[in-house]
Amino acid sequence: MFYKDYLNAARKHKYTCCVLREKLDSLDENKDKAKYKSLLLNLYYLSGYIIECIVKYGIYDLIGYPKDKAVSELEQKGLTYQNNIKHHRFERYTEQLNKRMSGAIPLVDGHKKDIEKKVIQLYKEWDAEVRYSYDLGKNEKHHYIAFYEYAEKIFEMIINNVRG
Repeated sequence: MFYKDYLNAARKHKYTCCVLREKLDSLDENKDKAKYKSLLLNLYYLSGYIIECIVKYGIYDLIGYPKDKAVSELEQKGLTYQNNIKHHRFERYTEQLNKRMSGAIPLVDGHKKDIEKKVIQLYKEWDAEVRYSYDLGKNEKHHYIAFYEYAEKIFEMIINNVRG
């Protein structure tokens, strides 16, 4: 796998989330409860992957990693694929992006001013294992939608600040 594959995956998840959002907006939440809940949880799950993939793409791009070198070979100044990149939990690798990219990136850089606590909690709790969850917890629809909207903002901010 090459680091541009992270960008392609982020785009794929972004497109899918856009369709999920449109479908959620067209459903009657009270009439189609099970379908609505499933789509909302999938929006959350895939929004997290937008963040994961675009952040990882940004890291590789900003360190000037060779485009034709496998991502798993990364070992550069304390940053390794094994210790940082291969993990899903955001805190394992986001600080690497923050060191290399200027400007505030909501959620990713710890900038949480004006972000609802429940959205911050969704960010902190996100992991690949949320795909198995069928529990909305105490979160409401607008928390999941906000998380998705932040994922889109993060995508755009990183795309606009890398070499490409």
